[in-house]
Amino acid sequence: MRIKELDVFRGIAAMSVILYHFTTRYNEIFDSETAFSFPYGWLGVPVFFILSGFVIHLTIDSCSSAKEFLVKRFFRLYPTYWIVIFCTLLIVFISGINSKYSFFNFSYLDVLMNFTMWHQFFGFNHIDGAYWSLLPELLFYLLMSFLFVIRSINKYYLYNGLLLLLCCIHYVFPLPIVDKVLDLHYVLLFMIGIAFYRIYTNKSTYLEHIFIFLNLLVGVFLYNIAQPSTSIKLLFFLFLPIVLLYYLFIYGKLRFLTGIKPLIFLGNISYALYLVHQNIGYVIIYHLENLVGRFFATNLATIFAIFLAYIITCKIEPPFRKGLKKILSPNAK
Repeated sequence: MRIKELDVFRGIAAMSVILYHFTTRYNEIFDSETAFSFPYGWLGVPVFFILSGFVIHLTIDSCSSAKEFLVKRFFRLYPTYWIVIFCTLLIVFISGINSKYSFFNFSYLDVLMNFTMWHQFFGFNHIDGAYWSLLPELLFYLLMSFLFVIRSINKYYLYNGLLLLLCCIHYVFPLPIVDKVLDLHYVLLFMIGIAFYRIYTNKSTYLEHIFIFLNLLVGVFLYNIAQPSTSIKLLFFLFLPIVLLYYLFIYGKLRFLTGIKPLIFLGNISYALYLVHQNIGYVIIYHLENLVGRFFATNLATIFAIFLAYIITCKIEPPFRKGLKKILSPNAK
């Protein structure tokens, strides 16, 4: 089931991350300057994490087993991801930028491990920096699968309460093994999404609202450990509007956004767009900014990223996924 408001959120989040990478982050990597910067565009990632908590529970409600859930997630994530890796490697190699900047250098083993999507878990480098957010997603999927197996998926108060306790302990006394398995720095954002899903589907009591606040409060402290460049106080005031935005959504106050077709379009291609834009965009800006100026180079990089994401999502990925299903899981729907 597609919820169009969430597609709008995806589109806005993806574009905010692109603006952040093509302005603020590009300036840092290449020691460059631009008249326009978007330093808080990284907030698109927390938007995605909360959205994932909502959507994953929606997916689980349509599955009969943890295996079915994981198979669906595999075919949702991996085909597009593998295509994007190939495109990124090809364009970076052809551009020659990898011979000038170590940021674009990675070993053959890095490349091989990136194809597993678990490279960060085992300490290997990203082919593209945008891939960092995939590990928290994967660990969250495994957590939800485990809860599915032990028939505790609907015991929200119990497992969210335990996660809050673990996060509080980890903040004072680090729990490296538990953190590695659960990614405590980000997991509470997913829990916020689950709470919103429960409210949206009338599975909630007043406690969901309390958990949303507690997850936000504790989650800010944990997020600050992983991303220390932003203060705890500022993180709270940056994350609060995101949570309020989801409140407006679940109570039906944002339906007018579903008429904005460009945002719906961007939402539909947001996964490929998020994965494909960063290093390919950097290559385009790097080679064109001296020819057409930074402003036009950035716009061309954005247009190309959107075009490539559309081609991957609508033209390349569907037949590739269909072929993979025939080979790996003939009975998958």
